[in-house]
Amino acid sequence: MAMNSKTRLVLSLTLAALVVVGGIAAGLLLSKPSKTASVSVRFPIPIVESGQSPFYVAEDEGYYAKEGLQVKFNMGSRELNPVKMVVSGQDAFGVLGGPDTLLVARSKGVPLVAIAVLHRDSNFSCLLTLASSGITQVKQLQGKKVGFFYGHISTDVLRALFRKEDVAMTEVDVGFDYSQLITGQIAAEWAFTVTAGLDLPARGVPVNVISPASYGIITQGYTIFAREDFIRDHPDVVLRFLRATLHGVRDAVAHPKEANAALLRRDPSLNVELSLRRQLAYNAVTSDSAQYPAGYMDAAMFQSTYDRLAKEGEITHPFAVSSAFTTKFLDQIYGRHIGH
Repeated sequence: MAMNSKTRLVLSLTLAALVVVGGIAAGLLLSKPSKTASVSVRFPIPIVESGQSPFYVAEDEGYYAKEGLQVKFNMGSRELNPVKMVVSGQDAFGVLGGPDTLLVARSKGVPLVAIAVLHRDSNFSCLLTLASSGITQVKQLQGKKVGFFYGHISTDVLRALFRKEDVAMTEVDVGFDYSQLITGQIAAEWAFTVTAGLDLPARGVPVNVISPASYGIITQGYTIFAREDFIRDHPDVVLRFLRATLHGVRDAVAHPKEANAALLRRDPSLNVELSLRRQLAYNAVTSDSAQYPAGYMDAAMFQSTYDRLAKEGEITHPFAVSSAFTTKFLDQIYGRHIGH
């Protein structure tokens, strides 16, 4: 997550204060819990969206209930972001668009730990240009205006891309607004391939997609995390929550139409066809194989992200990357070592 120095300082102080205050294979088995626990999950965005479908499927299919869990889903925003809400103890679990934000927070002394990554090498972050512009390469953006969303996970990725290609451009903070791109006021804009990358063409705005992955910058997808002390003090709850969620992940991949129906039950206003296309796009990069089972993560995924962030100056204090994630729950769920 990229921020200016003032924003970085405010976030660092805020997080530090919150820490003080906040003190499958097909044979996945759902254990019979000894008691019911209530937990909440904070999503990274304020709307119902296909990336959340595995959680809704797990709820609708009773996987959480079978694990003795009552799960509440909370939407995120700039003010109610997953890092802040988990650090403060208001939510037990958080979901981020990738491990980047977690690593930046941890470098500031915030004790967060990832327990699963849903999309390995997802490469969601990208740049969009209007198809009519003819801009399909980063070099073509030399001297042009590019739309960023400061504080969003894509910012560091794109800055790394421009630095790697030695392209000087002017950043414009546009948030989620794509009107300046559509009207030609800026030449390119950040996006996720599974969101605006699908939304704009569906609105009749043809676009070109410039992927950092084509330039050797690989990124990871949705990352589930919790606080260190919560993991230490409530390992049974973490195991039960993750096991049920990963069951939902597998179902969402195997039955995308049913997963899409779970979204529509939460928000009937969604475009059915577009939402299904987005579900299929997420499924295409969701770990769900013998080699990379649901939730898979390993040291290389986190180290490459850490190294990129360090080059961008976002790692405040160096730390051992291995401390930022744990596969012990995945190991228990699958009965073998995962990502070692």
